[in-house]
Amino acid sequence: MIFTVSISSIQKSFSTLVKFCRYPLILVFALLFSQSCHLDVSPTLLAKDGVLDVRMANLSEDTVNLIGKWEFYWNEFLDPKQISPTNISYLSVGVPWFSQANEDGVDYPSFGYASYRLTILLPPKTEERETYALLIPVLHSAYKIYANGKLVAENGIIGKNDTTHKPSFHTKIIPLIDINQKVDLVIHISNFSHKYAGIHGIIRFGKLEKIIQVWNEYHSATCIILIFMGLLSIYHALVYAINRSEKNALRMSFVYLGILILSATLTETRILFNFLSDDYCIPLFRLSRVGFVIVLYFGGSVLFSLAQMRIFKKMLVLLKIYSLTFLMVSLLTPIKHLALVSYYFEFFSVIFVILGLISVSLALYFQRKESKLYFFSLLLAVIGGIIDVILISNPNLGFRPMGLISLYLFIFPQTLGVTFGLIRVYKRSESISKELYKRKEALEKKVKARTDELEKANRWKANFVSLISHDLRSPLNSVNQILDVIDFSFSETSEEEKKKFLDICKTGVTQSLKMLEQLLDVSRFDAFGTKLIQTKFSVNDLLNEIIESVEPLATLKGIRIQKDTPIEAEIIADRTLIGEVFKNILTNSIKYSYLNSEVWVGVSYKGKWLSVEIRDRGLGMSEEQIHKLTGEENIKSTPGTAGERGTGLGLQLCNNILEAHFGKLRIKSVLGVGSSFEISLSKSTKSVLLVDDSGNFRSDLAEVMRRNQWIVIEAGNGEEALSHLARITPSLIITDLHMPGMNGISLIHEWEGRRNQNQKIPIILISSDAPLSGGNSFLEEEGLETIVSAYFSKMYKAEDLCEQIEMILM
Repeated sequence: MIFTVSISSIQKSFSTLVKFCRYPLILVFALLFSQSCHLDVSPTLLAKDGVLDVRMANLSEDTVNLIGKWEFYWNEFLDPKQISPTNISYLSVGVPWFSQANEDGVDYPSFGYASYRLTILLPPKTEERETYALLIPVLHSAYKIYANGKLVAENGIIGKNDTTHKPSFHTKIIPLIDINQKVDLVIHISNFSHKYAGIHGIIRFGKLEKIIQVWNEYHSATCIILIFMGLLSIYHALVYAINRSEKNALRMSFVYLGILILSATLTETRILFNFLSDDYCIPLFRLSRVGFVIVLYFGGSVLFSLAQMRIFKKMLVLLKIYSLTFLMVSLLTPIKHLALVSYYFEFFSVIFVILGLISVSLALYFQRKESKLYFFSLLLAVIGGIIDVILISNPNLGFRPMGLISLYLFIFPQTLGVTFGLIRVYKRSESISKELYKRKEALEKKVKARTDELEKANRWKANFVSLISHDLRSPLNSVNQILDVIDFSFSETSEEEKKKFLDICKTGVTQSLKMLEQLLDVSRFDAFGTKLIQTKFSVNDLLNEIIESVEPLATLKGIRIQKDTPIEAEIIADRTLIGEVFKNILTNSIKYSYLNSEVWVGVSYKGKWLSVEIRDRGLGMSEEQIHKLTGEENIKSTPGTAGERGTGLGLQLCNNILEAHFGKLRIKSVLGVGSSFEISLSKSTKSVLLVDDSGNFRSDLAEVMRRNQWIVIEAGNGEEALSHLARITPSLIITDLHMPGMNGISLIHEWEGRRNQNQKIPIILISSDAPLSGGNSFLEEEGLETIVSAYFSKMYKAEDLCEQIEMILM
C-alpha cells in the first residue's frame, strides 16, 4: 500500500514538474537542435602551425572558418614578402590575444601591435575561373591584410602607439584575385582603443558568391531585428499610453530601445559602423555602452519589481546609481581607458543579473503575476550567456556564440507578460462596461416609463383642449341651442320645422362623431407612442376602398374622382393609418374642390419611393396657410366650398403618421386654382423585426436601419414580437437576449415551433453580455448555431452594428 502511494506521488510530482517546465524545455530542445544542425553544415577545419589545409573541403557548398594556430609576431609588423621569419610563435585566433600567454607564460596585454600569418592550401584549380574572398568581422582595432605579398585591404590606421593609431569597426568582404594553389595571408593589427584585441572574431574564407550570400544573410537578419525591436519599443510605449498602470510596459519600451542600439552596434554586421565613416567610430562605441546601460537599468527595474519586497527597492536605488555612473563613464572617459573601465563595469553587472534571478525566484515562490515567464526567460538568458563565454573561449568547438539571442530569450517572454496584462485590463474594462451598460439600460427603462406616462398625459390634455376649444364645441353648442328652441316652443312648432331642426341636430351630432373618430385615431397613434401594426398590402386595393367610401360625398358635389394607377404597388406599413392618410387628403380635396370639378388620384414610382398623388381644382392655399397646416400649432378649420366643417387636425395627423413611416407629404397649391398632395412612401420590402426592451437602444438602431432603406417593425418584448409575426413575415429578426417575460432564446424557440417550413427567416441575437468578437461559442453551447446567424454585442455603435448585420446577410 505504501509502495503504491509512493509511486502515485512520484508520478504526480513528475507530471507537475514537466508541466511547470514545458516552455523552457521546448526552448532548450530548439536551441540544441539548431546547434546540432550547425555542426552538420559547417565542418570545422583547424590551422596547425600556421597552415590550414582546405584541399579536401567542398568550397562550392560552404565557407571555411579560419581558426586554429596562426603564426604570431608580437610588436612587429612582418614583411609580407618575407619567406622565412626568425622569431616564430603561434597563437590561437578566434579569441583575443590578451587572454593568451607567450612562450614565457606571460599574458599579452590588450594594447599593442602584432602580425598574424596563415598559409591556406587550396583545392586543385578547375577550368573555371574561381574567385575566392575573405569575410572579415569587426576586430575592434586597425589592420592591413596582405595576400601573397599584395595589400588587399586596410581598415583604420595602424600605428605603434596611441597617437598614430586610428581604430575602425567596419566589416569587410575582400576578394582575392589570381589565387592558384595557396594563399599566404599576413595581417598587421594595432590596438590602443579596446579591451578585446587581435583576431578575436572568426574570419571566413570561401568562394566570393558564398561569402556574399553569408554577408547578405547576416545583414538581412540584422535589419529585420532592428525593425522588430523598434516596433516592439513603440508597441510597449503605446501599451503604457493606453494603461498607465502598466509601468513595466514603459520599462520594456526602453529595454527594446537599448537592444535596438546594441543590435545596431554589437551584432556581427556592426550595421551602424558600416553605414558611417571612421570619424564616428568612437562615438558609436560610446553609444553601444549607452545601450548596455539602458538595458541593464530598465531590465533590472522590471525584475526587481516582481518580488514586491522592500529590499529589492533598495537594490533598485543601487542599480540606478550604478547605471548613472556607468553612463557617465561611457560618455566622458578617454578612449584609451574606456575599453578597460567599461569591461569591468560589464563584468560587475553580472551581480545585478544574479540579484534579478533571485528576485524572480522569490516572485515565483510567492506566485506573483507572470513570475514563471520571467524566471525561465532570465534563467535561459543566463544559460545562454554562460554558453557564449565557453564558446568564445574555445572557438575550436565549431559553434558560433549566440550573442544577443540570450538577451532575446529574456525579453520576449516579458513582452508576452505585458501583452497578457493588457488583455486582462481590456477584459476587465469590457466586464465593467457591460455592467455599466446593464445598469444604464435599467435606469433608462425607469426614466422612459415615467417620461412616457407624463408625455401621455400631456398629449391627451393638449388634444382634448384643442378639440374642445375649436371645432368640437361649435356643433354641440348649435345642437344644444336648437334643442332649447324646440323644447321652448314644441307645441307651436310645425312638423316640417321640427323635421328641419332634427336634421340640423343630426348633422351636428354626425360631425361631432366624425371628429371623435379622428380623435380616437390620434389616441391610438399618439397617446401610446408609435404603435404601428405593419403588414404587407396592395396600395391599389387600399385606394379603391378609400375612393369607394368617399364616393357619395363627391357625388353630392358633382365631383368626379379620376384614378390613374398603372402599376401594382405593394408596401409594408400600417394599413389602417395609411388608409387614414389617404382618406383625410382625399376628403379634404373633395371638401375644398369647386362643384362639378375633378379630383385626380395617381400612383407611380419615383426612385426609391412610391408616390401617391392627389390633385384637386378648388380654393387652393397660400404659402402661409400651408405652413400653418403642416406646423404644430393648433388651427381652426376653414369651411369647404359647400360650407363643410372639419376638425383642423387632419393634415397634422397625416404628417405624424407619415413621419412614423419615414414617409413625406409635399403640398403644392395656387389660390383659386387648386392643390396637389404628394404622399411618398418607401417601396422597400426589406423589413426587420427589431425586438428589444431598451427603448433608447431600439430607437437608435431602428433609426440607422431606416436610413439604410429597412422597414423596421419594433417590439418591446417576445410576446409583442410573436403578435407581429402572426401578421407579417419580415426579412430579418433581431432580438435581444435578456428581456422581461419571454427572453430572446425563448422567442427564437417559440418562433421555430410556430413557423411554417417556408418561413425561414434569418435571426440575429444581440446582448450587452456578448463579447465584441467570437460569439459563436455561445451559440454552440445553446444549440442555436444552425438557427441564429450571428451573436453580436450591443456595445457596438448603432452604425457599426447595422454594418455588421448587413454583411452577414450579403
